[in-house]
Amino acid sequence: MRIFIVILLSLLAFFLSVNAEKILLLGNISLKPIIILLYFVTLYWNPVYGLFIGFFLGFLYETGLPVLTGTYSLLFTSSVIGLKIIEKKIFKFRYNSLILLFCTVFFIGLVQIIIEIKETGPIFSVVFTHLLPEAIFNTLVGFVVLYFIVRKNR
Repeated sequence: MRIFIVILLSLLAFFLSVNAEKILLLGNISLKPIIILLYFVTLYWNPVYGLFIGFFLGFLYETGLPVLTGTYSLLFTSSVIGLKIIEKKIFKFRYNSLILLFCTVFFIGLVQIIIEIKETGPIFSVVFTHLLPEAIFNTLVGFVVLYFIVRKNR
């Protein structure tokens, strides 16, 4: 049953990610539902599901982008592996575990900026005007999701 829920959530996350510019853009900050889904599926359900949806959603996500095939699949699956390695060192149902979500969004956003810009000059200005607020916004969304997970488990 969980696999069907993961498939439905991943399709919803992919749809929201593709249409984020039209639906979920707040100024210069956008929601990253694929990263949030990977975080919660990896830490709270099954890391194997996280690897599979990270690979396939990465492959689907890059179909419309002018990047090498496999870039986002590698990026998403490596973030899942990193979350799995760190999983044993944190207590998952505490709110301070969302620091990992912040770091994941920041890392993936930084790699996306490096891939897209290919220059070192504007990276520092983009980090402070775009990437940090985006990581904070996605962490706040993760806080709301974690609140409902903790409330459900009580």
